[in-house]
Amino acid sequence: MTEAAIGSPEWRRREARRQRRRGIVASYLFLTPYLVLLAMFGAFPIFYALGLSFTDTFEGEFGVLLNYEFVFSDFRVPRAVRNVATFAAIWVTMTLVGVTVLSLLLDSLPRRGATIVRSVYFLPGSVIASALVVLWLFVLDPTVSPFGPVLALAGWQTLQDVIFGLGYPVVFAIMAFFSASGGWIVVIGGALSGLPTEVKEAARVDGANGLQMALRIKLPLVWRSLVLMAILTFAAGLQIFVEPQLIGLAGHQFTQSDWSLNQLAFQYAFRMGDFGASAALSTMLVATSISIALVIVFVTRFYRID
Repeated sequence: MTEAAIGSPEWRRREARRQRRRGIVASYLFLTPYLVLLAMFGAFPIFYALGLSFTDTFEGEFGVLLNYEFVFSDFRVPRAVRNVATFAAIWVTMTLVGVTVLSLLLDSLPRRGATIVRSVYFLPGSVIASALVVLWLFVLDPTVSPFGPVLALAGWQTLQDVIFGLGYPVVFAIMAFFSASGGWIVVIGGALSGLPTEVKEAARVDGANGLQMALRIKLPLVWRSLVLMAILTFAAGLQIFVEPQLIGLAGHQFTQSDWSLNQLAFQYAFRMGDFGASAALSTMLVATSISIALVIVFVTRFYRID
């Protein structure tokens, strides 16, 4: 090929197409391990549960809506729905507000100091959730808690006073917040650290103070990260299981074997042997999570390119 042909517009167009194809192939190669794992541990279990939800476990026959009818007729389901909805509302609100405020405050610190504090916040999240629940049972017990004097000011003298005074949704939301907020503080902190320096410098030159910088500059630029946090937090909230399952360790009076929907699914499968009903309830939970996530994504135009 002559030098003139190499530099021609047609050659440049072919070269540009070739580079795009290489980029696309490279992208899919990087995505392949994730897609394989997503198919094995995400898509396949969902479709398997969907098929199982239409099967009569005991008769081994295709039962159409039999399992769904059983779930809707269970008197414990409406109560569990209320419990989970209340918990999710408290937890999502607490996480959105708490993580956003803490992340903005940390972003105002010097970079090295902010990194150290973020690591401190992240440490509780590195603890296994079951261990964290047990830890919080001690923290909320006025007789052994380091915050005993504070709890006493509210008139709570025993763990039972604290749990019944706050209510199970609030107690579980506190446990879940300290379990997951550290990771989100790191994520939102990374998003804030990646903001264009020239934008922040221009705001300072225009006389923006710290509060104006946070509300008018930083928040609008990281709103997608906050929306993602809300979606994933809500989805996790619908699946609450560990906290109500283990709170009975504090005493039989606190036992909650069917407080959440996931606990009911566990009861159906491993106490009653009805895997079809368990799959039906689990499938409805997944469908609810996906539906609400899609609504939020489309309402906020999450994937719109600015």
